Amino acid sequence: MNPFRESVQLVIRSLRRFLSLSFILAVMILTVRLYELVIVSNFSNYPHGSIVSLLSGLKFDLILYLRISAVLMVPFLIIAYFSQKTARYFFIVFSILFVLGNMLLLQYFSTARVPLGADLLGYSLKEIEHTVSASGELNILPFILMALYLALMVRFFVQHVYFRIKPWFMAVLVLFMLGSFLPVKQLETDPSEFETEFDMFVATNKLNFFAESITNHYLRQEKQNNQPFTFKAVAQSAEGNPFTYISPDYPFLHQETTPNNLGEYFNLGETPPNIVLIVVESLGRAYSGQGAYLGNFTPFLDSLMQKSLYWENCLSTSGRTFQVLPTTLASLPFGERGFAELGEKMPDHLSLISLLKKQANYSSTFVYGGEAEFDNMELFLQRQGTDQIIDSRKFGAEYEKLPPSGNGFSWGYGDREIFRRYLEDVKERPDLRRVDVMLTLAMHDPFNVPDQEYYNKKFDERLKSLDLSDKQKTFNHQYDKQFASILYFDESLRYFINEFSKLSSFANTIFIITGDHRMPEIPISTQIDRFHVPLVIYSPMLKKPQLFSSLVSHFDLTPSLIALLDGAQIIKRPKVAAWIGHGLDNSVDFRSIQTYPLMRNKNEILDLLGSGHFLSNQTLYEIFPNMNIEPYDNTEIQNQLKSGLNDFIRKNNYACQNNKLIPDSLTKWTFK
Repeated sequence: MNPFRESVQLVIRSLRRFLSLSFILAVMILTVRLYELVIVSNFSNYPHGSIVSLLSGLKFDLILYLRISAVLMVPFLIIAYFSQKTARYFFIVFSILFVLGNMLLLQYFSTARVPLGADLLGYSLKEIEHTVSASGELNILPFILMALYLALMVRFFVQHVYFRIKPWFMAVLVLFMLGSFLPVKQLETDPSEFETEFDMFVATNKLNFFAESITNHYLRQEKQNNQPFTFKAVAQSAEGNPFTYISPDYPFLHQETTPNNLGEYFNLGETPPNIVLIVVESLGRAYSGQGAYLGNFTPFLDSLMQKSLYWENCLSTSGRTFQVLPTTLASLPFGERGFAELGEKMPDHLSLISLLKKQANYSSTFVYGGEAEFDNMELFLQRQGTDQIIDSRKFGAEYEKLPPSGNGFSWGYGDREIFRRYLEDVKERPDLRRVDVMLTLAMHDPFNVPDQEYYNKKFDERLKSLDLSDKQKTFNHQYDKQFASILYFDESLRYFINEFSKLSSFANTIFIITGDHRMPEIPISTQIDRFHVPLVIYSPMLKKPQLFSSLVSHFDLTPSLIALLDGAQIIKRPKVAAWIGHGLDNSVDFRSIQTYPLMRNKNEILDLLGSGHFLSNQTLYEIFPNMNIEPYDNTEIQNQLKSGLNDFIRKNNYACQNNKLIPDSLTKWTFK
């Protein structure tokens, strides 16, 4: 026989064998979908409506099947040319590994409620270990049973099934497999097809999402690193406070003209005020404040809002905790994985703490119930000149940690203990001029709080008292521990304010309360919902309370506080600064006038807020006064925001990698 013809026939036989095996892979992937539909969704309390999403996810399973097959096809054919048996085992081993990987990612999603993607690259092994430990013991029995089932199924089919596939059908299948990688819109996830973001994530095949996220991360990174940023002398702004930039060598450096929008609301005396920032883990607007669509489960904080300056439409700048301190305290860009992750290479910058310490002799304390080195918080705060960092190592025997998870792990001390530890420090050093920060802990997986039954009962009572539909109440009841932890925080805050009000320094203190991000463990409704948090500024020195509906962000906090203190002649603000924020907008009506990037996870800057519009992972949305968003078909605006986001990322990378936020002369002038 002709050697060439013999080789062709061998390839055809090998391809037929490969496609026969690939059908088994399709059945394996389908089995995982059924596993999620029947078992995982029930044990993990998926909302009832997500069943439809699970079924619609078959489309994404088909895409995964085609892509895995395309990846395995070429090496299979090469190996089969020398050994059919070895090629068969190659396919079996890698198919099982892919399917088990999909199951592990599914397990992660069932706990975190967001799929794992390129954000994995932003965490150290120790941080991953902490996060996994917090979720309790991993039940590996379902994985063992699933692996045995898949192995038996593969063995049965491989030994007994060999499909006689027609050549034309083989060609069609191969074309579909290769075509699954094409940038076709029908192969992409369309958020408009789903009622909520969570439903979209339920439908998404978790392994496919992970692979796409990692791939896109490196492709975007290479593309952005190979293009220079665009320097514009004046920032685009619908109205308000546009920036006038100084030099392309320092792309964020601009004339400091933040308006003193807070000044008219305060009666500041001659004594510089104390400032206490309370960053609340997972405090989202979805369940806090009037109009919260899940119901208001922070009754005390809500009563405080009535006496405060309250921004109901504030956005955090990250979907996790890693960026909240750099943003709220210094209005800083993100770096590659969060500003604090730059470690010793953090570029020179100004912050609320450093300015108040150097210019007005303030002292600074940070209190956290966990380990302050997590997310590099300790190093960042030391860089600001923070005098005292109190974390879980400095609480003492008289304080009690949060109840541990099933494997004995506890994140640290609960919110009431954090407040109690801070009050102890204030009482020990009552005469200090303070700018202090607390970061709470309890509203975090596994959501174990002291007196769990008491707070579970309070949740039941609170839920019954709220004017919610039966459907909404049924939904909330699936997350009793999460809501119980919210009520625990609220009671802890009540304790703190009541106790602090007994101190002489209370009358001269400004309290700022906000969330670091919205809790993902209660399914998120929209792409912007994860960032939607309350911002409350409470003080006995306020002339009057005020509700603001303008859209602001954590970037705006420090510039506004600096402007307030400069207006009161407590400090002298610099003539130029590198703040990302423009200052808190004091419009009582809804409006969105600034453009800000948002970083949903470490390694992922995929979102941009832009003057009434929101770009999220390349999809454009219009923002409405109730903070709902809807897809908006406007190619011009979409391209503008895409260009703006890419340009910000290049500026961000350049400034953070080359120490180009502020020049040395600014640091020397500020601190002389």
